[in-house]
Amino acid sequence: MAAEKPISWGVLGCGGIANKFAVSIAVTDGSVLTAVASRTKGKAAEFAQKHRIDAFHESYDELVARDDIDAVYVATTHNFHYENVKTALTQGKHVLCEKPLTVNAREAKELIEVARHKKLFLMEGMWTRFLPAIVKLREWLKNGQIGEIRQVRADFGFRIDFDPTHRLLNPDLAGGALLDAGIYPLSFASMVMGTPPIEIKAVGEIGSTGVDEQSVYLLTYGDGRISVLSSAVRTALTNRAEIIGTEGRIVVPPLFLMAQRVELHKTGEDAVVFEHPFVDQEGFQFEIAEAARAIRAGETESAAMPLDETFELMQTIDEIKRQLGLVYGNDR
Repeated sequence: MAAEKPISWGVLGCGGIANKFAVSIAVTDGSVLTAVASRTKGKAAEFAQKHRIDAFHESYDELVARDDIDAVYVATTHNFHYENVKTALTQGKHVLCEKPLTVNAREAKELIEVARHKKLFLMEGMWTRFLPAIVKLREWLKNGQIGEIRQVRADFGFRIDFDPTHRLLNPDLAGGALLDAGIYPLSFASMVMGTPPIEIKAVGEIGSTGVDEQSVYLLTYGDGRISVLSSAVRTALTNRAEIIGTEGRIVVPPLFLMAQRVELHKTGEDAVVFEHPFVDQEGFQFEIAEAARAIRAGETESAAMPLDETFELMQTIDEIKRQLGLVYGNDR
């Protein structure tokens, strides 16, 4: 039986996250990186040479117009996601977009509608969900290993030096803790709880550049379940996650977003540990494999990161932004 034709990918943006995608796709069966594009002169050529990619462009429009590209990975900053994803979808390309999909729910809703109308695959690149350790965690939850879920606790934060031009502190690039770091604990809680919160309380520290340097989110679901989450870009946090149930708990040690180990602690029993090590820069291989599988199968979204959940997450983020007083250019 002949091997299936690999999915041919193009990448928009040539920053650090695009480098991780390029390294990961090189160790992923069934996908090949065909072309890259950057609007910064010379950057795409340098990127292509580094990763041995045949084609490069200094125009995103040129890349998405290529007939030999099946799918596009959007690796630009948050503020450009809406524009770049829409451009790719309009040209009939399937899309995997770096998290968060957009800056607000309005943008996400429109992109989802376009993808569904054109019957194209679209997924927010929440790579954590596809890691083998998190797949095992989901299996434990599905099997009721810790009973009824009562709490999710998760945080992700790190300290960068103060530089008002840094993308994480730049409001023009939709910087701040919420969209860059907070999306991880928020998405983790959403995955575990399975339903959007009915009440959201958020507090944060808005720095001198106008973005949240740290923020905390308390989510309740109307049935006694609670999520306590936090993020930061100027404060190093524990970077772990824990799910507490009526019959035990599941712990994801630091750095939970790139989980290589999960621990099941059932009340009165010895801990069960699952480990699946991988090289950090190759961590995107699991989400790439899922996207390629879905595209070959003719599916327009992934059950592990469905579009309706992405939209609900953006609605939650919009409310957090409202409470924190965050308004980005995309919101106006």
